[in-house]
Parts: sequence; structure tokens; C-alpha cells
Amino acid sequence: MDSSVVLGGAVCLGAFLALAIVVAVLSARRERRRREMLQYWAVRNQWQYQPRPQVEWWRRMPGRNRRGVTLALSGLVGGRPVSIAEYHYTTTSTTPGANGATSTTSSTHHYVLYVVRLPRSWPAVAVHRRGAMSRFGRTLFGDRATALGHEPFDSAYRISADRPELVRGMFGRDLVAEHVAGRLPEWTLHGDELMTYEAGRIADPAAIPARFAALVRIADLLES
Repeated sequence: MDSSVVLGGAVCLGAFLALAIVVAVLSARRERRRREMLQYWAVRNQWQYQPRPQVEWWRRMPGRNRRGVTLALSGLVGGRPVSIAEYHYTTTSTTPGANGATSTTSSTHHYVLYVVRLPRSWPAVAVHRRGAMSRFGRTLFGDRATALGHEPFDSAYRISADRPELVRGMFGRDLVAEHVAGRLPEWTLHGDELMTYEAGRIADPAAIPARFAALVRIADLLES
């Protein structure tokens, strides 16, 4: 092989590695500044910032990564104790290539989760929007014991619960109506912790209190 080709390849590889290092350093600096911003906001607003909190929220998240909750901020919104946290998990896919070789690709998925703590413990309940498979299953097999008997809700949402016989007593008319109107997110309730989540990361800390509006509304309607 021509020595100039080898030299050119080595130069290209070196340039690529140098660029990768620069990108990694800049990314680490941005993340450090972002976390410092969150800490500063927490102090100014009398919230608590906690890295790597020892919580069980990961059990209700996609991927169920027990080390996935990387930070949490806790405070009060509307007089209710709340927490906002970041969570992630990684998926890996393998693609077959030529000559029996394979290539592996990893993707990290980031979420922001919101928790409102209620004054008392509740039976475990989860509300999810129906997808195509859930709607098809309902057509074939009918409703579960957790159905509310209100077609606009039951056709759009499914409820899972440890104690199905208690579900109808938990879902008042206003809670059902706001779900049907599309104003409320999916949510889960375990013990005294009401939780929802969305894809992404915490961006503007000043917007944190407003992000709890829908979940606080659910808490109010559960207790009404």
C-alpha cells in the first residue's frame, strides 16, 4: 500500500478523534452549566436540588432503568409538595452487515417526570391513552373491569388498577370530562405519589412551576 495513503488515513483518523474529543468536552461543559443553572434556580426559589435521588420512580418509567433518575428538584406548587426529575434509559440495536459482520447502535432516551405528593395513600392506578392495539383488543374482548361505563372515556383511555372495584369511586364527573376533552396527560398513582412524564430534559427552570398545572389539577379532582 502506498505510504501516502496510509499517512492520509492516519491524519484523517487523528482529526476525527480530535474533533470527537472537542465535542465531548464542550458537551460536558454545557451540561455542567445547565445543572449549575438548575441549582441556582432551586436556591433562589427555596427548592431542593438533589443529584441521584434514591427514589422508586424508575419503576413507572419506560425502560425501567433503576439508575435512570439522575437529578430531582423538590418544592411547593399551589401549596402541594412536588418534584421534577430527569430520567433516561438506553436501547441497543444490532444490524447484520456484509460478510457476517454486525454493527451495534445505542440510543439514549431522555424524559422529564413530574410528581405531586398527596396527603394520603391511594390504591395503585394508571391511566393511559389507547393505542391501535388497545382499541383492537377492546373490540375483540370488550372492556376490562376497570372501565367506567362512559363510552367517550373508555374508548379513548384504559385504566389499570390493583383494586378495580374502587376505580369508579375515584373518577368523578369532572375528572372524566377533562380527560375526554384532552386537557389531562396520562398518569400513574402509587401510594401518595401522583406522577406523569414527557420526553425531553429540563430546559428553562423558570417554567417549572407552570409545568405542574395539569398534574395538580388531577390531584384536585381526585380529592374533590
